[in-house]
Amino acid sequence: MYRVLFLFIPIFLFAKIITPSYELNINHNIISMELIEGRLFVATDFGEVLEITFDESLKNIQEHSIVKLPDIRGFLDDFYAPKVFSVDLYKGKYLINSEGSEGTKNLFILDGELVLIFGAENFLNIKKALFINEEQIFLGLVSNEILLYDLKHSKILYRKQLSEARFSDFVLSEDRKYFLSTSESGILYYGKTQDGEVLQTFEEVNKDNVYEVKMKKDSMGNNIIITAGQDRKVGVYFLDSQQKRQFYIKESEFLVYSVGLNENASRGAYTKNENSDIIVFDIKSKEEVAYLKGHTNLLNSILFINDTILVSSEDAQRILFWKLP
Repeated sequence: MYRVLFLFIPIFLFAKIITPSYELNINHNIISMELIEGRLFVATDFGEVLEITFDESLKNIQEHSIVKLPDIRGFLDDFYAPKVFSVDLYKGKYLINSEGSEGTKNLFILDGELVLIFGAENFLNIKKALFINEEQIFLGLVSNEILLYDLKHSKILYRKQLSEARFSDFVLSEDRKYFLSTSESGILYYGKTQDGEVLQTFEEVNKDNVYEVKMKKDSMGNNIIITAGQDRKVGVYFLDSQQKRQFYIKESEFLVYSVGLNENASRGAYTKNENSDIIVFDIKSKEEVAYLKGHTNLLNSILFINDTILVSSEDAQRILFWKLP
């Protein structure tokens, strides 16, 4: 049986209002931001992958360039820097999905030198790409297809269409054996990365586009899933080892563009309103613990560094660091 809870109580009456502890302004617009193996990476619209280094005092925050991708050719034979859509890191190798020439996509591996894996001639409209292991990568295509590719043998192991809806986002489990994918339909697909088998679908909460999804294991070994919905709903699902699940809903005042989930899935976060304020809440009790005010543009990333430090970025050049109660 599913348990559903709708919350309409004004959040700010209970949560502590917090302003940023530090603001970092970079030179170009942020497309995405990822926390990988404890390291913070930023992808920009200027063909850059940056690493942001920091300590827990948030007094020594610096940016470092990992790579600057070569310019691409436009439809009018002009050249410009590509947007970088997603970045992954596995055993020292970077997987970088970026804009390609004339509306295509490029997928690179950076391991000392930059190597093109897929380009214009491959006709793959890649939305996101992550490593499964050193020899395999998992791709999500705009067409809502998932694809497993063997790097060693340059071979597609499978290509599977999840639905006719346009792809939005996917994440992998910590061991990279399972995927959780979503689309503009609002349906979530949970399955195996090695063969693409879908084990479960989640349709209870979102009925429109899910912009982003996060998944972590809690202290009991349950999968906790949180969704960012265009329908102003945040879905929180609990999936246990027996594949039984429960869920509840958080209501937002505006389209939810981003959500966050800490490492042990005890805290979640989501965009609350058109001002891009952020609510941090306890996953089990549903209690709001912090109300973060400081953004001026639409959010694209919310990441927990740990239980007490959160970092968020917007569709501009600002990255905000927050200390949580």
